[in-house]
Amino acid sequence: MKKIKELFLSEFFLRIKAIICLTIIFICVLTVTFLLVACNFGWQNLYSDVGPVWSPDGSKIAFVKTTYYSQGSNWGVIWVMNADGRNKIKLTDDTEKLNSPTWSPDGSKIAFVGPVNKRDIWVMNYDGTNKINLTNKPGGYGEPVWSPDGGRIIFKSESSRPLFPSSDIWVMNSDGSDLKRLGGSGLVEGSPVWSPDGSKIAFTSMNKSEVDDIWVMNADGSNMLKLNNKIVASSPVWSPDGSKIVFSANNSDICVMNADGSNIINLTNKPGLYWGTVWSPDENKIVFGLGQVNKIDIWIMDSDGSNKINLTNKPGNYWEPTWSPDGSKIAFISAKEEEKFDIWIMNADGNNKINITGD
Repeated sequence: MKKIKELFLSEFFLRIKAIICLTIIFICVLTVTFLLVACNFGWQNLYSDVGPVWSPDGSKIAFVKTTYYSQGSNWGVIWVMNADGRNKIKLTDDTEKLNSPTWSPDGSKIAFVGPVNKRDIWVMNYDGTNKINLTNKPGGYGEPVWSPDGGRIIFKSESSRPLFPSSDIWVMNSDGSDLKRLGGSGLVEGSPVWSPDGSKIAFTSMNKSEVDDIWVMNADGSNMLKLNNKIVASSPVWSPDGSKIVFSANNSDICVMNADGSNIINLTNKPGLYWGTVWSPDENKIVFGLGQVNKIDIWIMDSDGSNKINLTNKPGNYWEPTWSPDGSKIAFISAKEEEKFDIWIMNADGNNKINITGD
């Protein structure tokens, strides 16, 4: 009888311990879930599709599928799809977080950056085969941009010094050979951009006073020249014929100037937060984002600043507008508040908006 009682008590206490352990596990799961939601890592933000880039012939769009966009990052898996959203193909592995896919001018290759903890410049065939590490050494590389003839790639190299950060512009042949530092002027920000004929490179650099300036230099790094005077200027974009540069001025307007920095004209004359200014391929229009974070619309205007039209004009977030090569469509990313981002396309007049990655 005594043994039966001992066995009963032993089993009873084991059951009590199991219940306590399960309760603790349940509380931990609830706590983690609460913290995820409270920190805005909600499940609705998983697998956002960002960074749409048209292929040169306009038939395909490369993009990044990311779980990190709600944290202000666009590292993830690189995919490609037809321009209508069909035939989505994953080009890179789920285990490596990558970004900045960019097509070669002939559409045969895609350059990109990754993985997130090493940041080399890579290139692969447009179908994801034959991945080659072009830099393959520590350097914090980013923002690769093909030259118009496809023979070279410029990119940024950032220092790892936290107290004295710096970044320079480098160039290499498209096979990774002949790597050279072109220079910079302080802390290079955003992507350096080739002129349409490949003879010059424009870029934004923060000076010692922490003010942004626009610089231009020859493709070999010589003849570096600051274009702006008495105004803060950033985010230069060449016109398709290379004669002009549109840019953000004083963090509140969109301006245009000649490629030598002369004849600056304010196109908006209405202070605001402008995002992602891009010329149309025929040079007649300029598309841009306008609004506060969590409420940004995509607008379009004539290249002289006239005829401004809100193309989205409804609650939501609309980012990264980019023209199709023939100028007939605009791709962009969109999300209502607190929802994941998808890639959309619309006609250049704002009609026929289609979500091409929503699922």
